[in-house]
Amino acid sequence: MFKRIFVCTSKQRVLRQSALVIAALQPCLLFADEGFQFNGYYRAGINTASPFTGREFIEGSSGNSVYSFFETLTLEAPDLQGSPRLKTSRHVRDPNYLKMQMSKYFRSEVKFTLGLDTKGATSHETASTLRSPSDSQSSIISVNNTFRVRDLFLELPTATDMRIWAGSRQIEFEDLRLFEAGNPFDTKALGFGIETNTSFFSLGFSKSKRQGVVEGLSEQDRVSNKIPPVLVETKDASIVYRKEIPVDANYTLIPMTKVIIHGAARADATTGGRRLAIRGSQELLIGAIMARQDPETGGFGNTTMGASFRPAGYDEAALRGDTRGYDSVFFLQDSSVFNFFGWSVITGLSIEQSIFKGEQTVYVVQQDGAIISSGETTKTQRTIALGAQPVLYINKALHLALDLNYSFRDKKVDKSQSNAFLVTPIIRYALNENVLGSPQIYTSFTYGKYDLDFKRQLDGSFKNTLATTQSGIELWF
Repeated sequence: MFKRIFVCTSKQRVLRQSALVIAALQPCLLFADEGFQFNGYYRAGINTASPFTGREFIEGSSGNSVYSFFETLTLEAPDLQGSPRLKTSRHVRDPNYLKMQMSKYFRSEVKFTLGLDTKGATSHETASTLRSPSDSQSSIISVNNTFRVRDLFLELPTATDMRIWAGSRQIEFEDLRLFEAGNPFDTKALGFGIETNTSFFSLGFSKSKRQGVVEGLSEQDRVSNKIPPVLVETKDASIVYRKEIPVDANYTLIPMTKVIIHGAARADATTGGRRLAIRGSQELLIGAIMARQDPETGGFGNTTMGASFRPAGYDEAALRGDTRGYDSVFFLQDSSVFNFFGWSVITGLSIEQSIFKGEQTVYVVQQDGAIISSGETTKTQRTIALGAQPVLYINKALHLALDLNYSFRDKKVDKSQSNAFLVTPIIRYALNENVLGSPQIYTSFTYGKYDLDFKRQLDGSFKNTLATTQSGIELWF
């Protein structure tokens, strides 16, 4: 989603918006007398299920209750539930999401912030595993779409522009608008930080549950789950630093660094045998963001570039520290908005070049849709996602848009990896003539073509196409 950074005092309230929301969002609700601030994002709608669009199988969606019926309607066919892990159109997502943040100002400019949203599991209770720099998933714990606390922190001012905060915080930076993909440097932390008008530092901790290895347990028993896995809680740490450096009036360079330290645990001889020690592991992300804006047209954008060095294989064994060495991922992602007379266009670009420590099996797709080993191996993989969405303003309220999205991997190193092309025509009724058109009522139709049969249907069959309509509302407040 789009991020806002608020710097407010009782005498002055200044709204600093990230490059992707300039001139597009409505002002948040400010109650100056009470020192209260409230803002957020909301969308609600359905993905239709009909013989025309097809119905994709959803794990766990069963039952005859009214709740189950509506749950099935709103969870059919989004790309988020599949395994190709592609950056795809925002209109093949879960159509229901709520995020809000409330801040209360007290005397001496002390600020208390509470943020809530409806995505993911409880903060600081899952071990996030990055399959690519901007994708995350829980390696052990299933992530449910439940209401959670995103932010719960206290901010204290100083005699300068420096502010000190402590608590639980969802730290988000410039994202990819078209792909609904977060920034590689996004962080969830329970800790403290120091920030000014141009810099940001945080030190955070989180609880992770690693799968401990029991000595003498056979591979067959482990795979068949005859013996339940031993889950061990460890403490992870994350450090993030960011500095804004103005280049000129329209450009800002923002160097960034992120370090993740996955915790260790001693061996335990009481767990049905002898659980081996967890050594822990480390990750490093370094890079920079170039934020830009065009004051003449109102266009804006940002480019994020950098490198990620993470444990080789990036699986449970790697995060435990059982494997040595690092995989490298070099990434570049850009999100831009260009405005013209009567129309605008949003563009998105993501390029990731992976260099693996060990040889990876290369898979190929046959004509019948099956994916098999090619007999070759590789140490590199390139992933590219391209997106463009021209928006035509019929009038101030009625907008037509066409979302084009292509995601491609030059080599498949996993049987679940797929390439895709998606086309989404969109019609919306909005209260503002801009690319976001917030608030808006919209309807869209998405057709997707994949090179791998991974879309499982209710009858148990698979297909390589996606067709779904989505209707709903979307607004920032």
